[in-house]
Amino acid sequence: MSAMLEVLKKAGATPETFDRVLDLGCAAARMLRFYPYSSDKSELWGADVEARHISWCQQHLGSPFLFFTTTTSPHLPFEDNYFDLIYCGSVFTHISDLADAWLLELRRVLRKGGYAFITISDKATMDLLFTKYRDLKEGVGFADIMVRFDKETSIRAKDYAWFSFERDPYSHVFYDSQYLVEKWSRFAKVVSVTPEAYGYQIAILLQK
Repeated sequence: MSAMLEVLKKAGATPETFDRVLDLGCAAARMLRFYPYSSDKSELWGADVEARHISWCQQHLGSPFLFFTTTTSPHLPFEDNYFDLIYCGSVFTHISDLADAWLLELRRVLRKGGYAFITISDKATMDLLFTKYRDLKEGVGFADIMVRFDKETSIRAKDYAWFSFERDPYSHVFYDSQYLVEKWSRFAKVVSVTPEAYGYQIAILLQK
């Protein structure tokens, strides 16, 4: 949470004034519960494809927190221009087939001037998994998967716009960040690109 808030503040945003916030992929609200809301009118929404997480949140977290179970289909049950901020921590890292549709859906429900904080895995992420995070707790398991995958495919030596393996919602998606920034800049203003803003993932901050 602190890393995201720092990125927002560097962009000139004031997260404490955002009344409507959506954490897409909230799990057990591990980030959302620490959001610095300041208004009785705040709506802090969490959504996840895992119903067990949403059930726990609904039972243990009251106002201003609100939760719902979503699906892998790019649809959110909100009117246009609803949210001040949407953030997706390690969500687009697991969306391969419908990533473009999901981005457009987020744009639809984001108000003009609102922000989207989205983390992705890119070539730098892979380098970190092979070095800095190779033996650290945060990378254990996934780093081993990537080492095996590289031995099978030599992916680190190849040029790519993006690639994925396994199937959604358990896919692992990696981008060329420059390709993605150029692509997404057609739909929203790219405010910043921050390495290691979510563990070994980079964060792209967009503004509608």
